[in-house]
Amino acid sequence: MHNEMGERFIRLHNLHSKFGFLLDIKELLSTTNEAYIKERCINVASFYDTDLYGLELFSEIVDCRMLLKTRDDVLITNPQELLRFIVQYGDESVFSNLRVALQILLTIAVSIASCERSFSKLKLILSHLRTSMGQERLSALTVLSVEQEIANKINFDDVRDRSAAVKVRKLKL
Repeated sequence: MHNEMGERFIRLHNLHSKFGFLLDIKELLSTTNEAYIKERCINVASFYDTDLYGLELFSEIVDCRMLLKTRDDVLITNPQELLRFIVQYGDESVFSNLRVALQILLTIAVSIASCERSFSKLKLILSHLRTSMGQERLSALTVLSVEQEIANKINFDDVRDRSAAVKVRKLKL
């Protein structure tokens, strides 16, 4: 468990080192520290070399910044809003590198969050019920806990009644 947590923290640190500059929208859309943003663009593009071009990503950020300065009606505060603006503004050729970078960032963040939620639920189940269950029951409880929204919609009284009707053990005399 200690190794798993260490590995997850390393992954999150790597994610932040690659995409952290895209998370701070206020800094990204201001005119300060252009050399830092350019360096980060080249860094993330070197990792995703088939999807992104670093210098083009930087120029798209600068162009998007200038476009947003002319649009007083648009207030962007997070990466989702920036991606939504880019998608609404034009087709896939407009700010294509910035669009792809934001899509990668937002997709990776979701996949990490779902893994973290599963890991957290498993830890809670293990700590409370560790001594009294086998692997099959642990797996079933983990699935129920992770998919809690679906499990809340199930009427377990109906399930119990159907199961009882199928497995009747009384003999009629």
